[in-house]
Amino acid sequence: MSSVDKSDTQDTLLLKIDAPKIVDLIMTKQTQLYGLWAVYTAVEFTAGSFGMGKPVPLGVAIAVWFGVWAFNFGHLGFVLQCLTELKVMRAALKAAVTNDKGAYQETLISAVNQIDEGCFFLFYYFKDDARKTYGMASFVHFFIDACASVALLIRVGNPWVQAHVPEFLRGVGL
Repeated sequence: MSSVDKSDTQDTLLLKIDAPKIVDLIMTKQTQLYGLWAVYTAVEFTAGSFGMGKPVPLGVAIAVWFGVWAFNFGHLGFVLQCLTELKVMRAALKAAVTNDKGAYQETLISAVNQIDEGCFFLFYYFKDDARKTYGMASFVHFFIDACASVALLIRVGNPWVQAHVPEFLRGVGL
């Protein structure tokens, strides 16, 4: 996708996008973000409870674990892209509300240039202000990932695995 620069916008409709439309876009993007988290939660709880009530064969557990982590890495990229787009749309809205035409043009161009599909999550950490924008979402994502992984792997019906799972995680004596 080619990017838009200031010289491309002189006679276009881009600058006719007004504050109410930006609010609509922000609300839509926020809804998409919540939808991503809802799907993610369902996947994680499903993975964590996979084979509940009976031991899970080691090969099956490993296959589920790899599949869930592949999903996790891809999903986190989508979440971080939504956060990127929300951040630049908020900046455009602030510029529109303050009626700063120069800042509005710059932030709107920036917003258009950053609309993209999600990519590998590590890409986002090299952006400016990454820790503030992506830190908490990444922490929550990886914490939930780890919990679901532990919930799956402690039920593996393999003597070696079971010998290394602490009793308090197996629920022995509860």
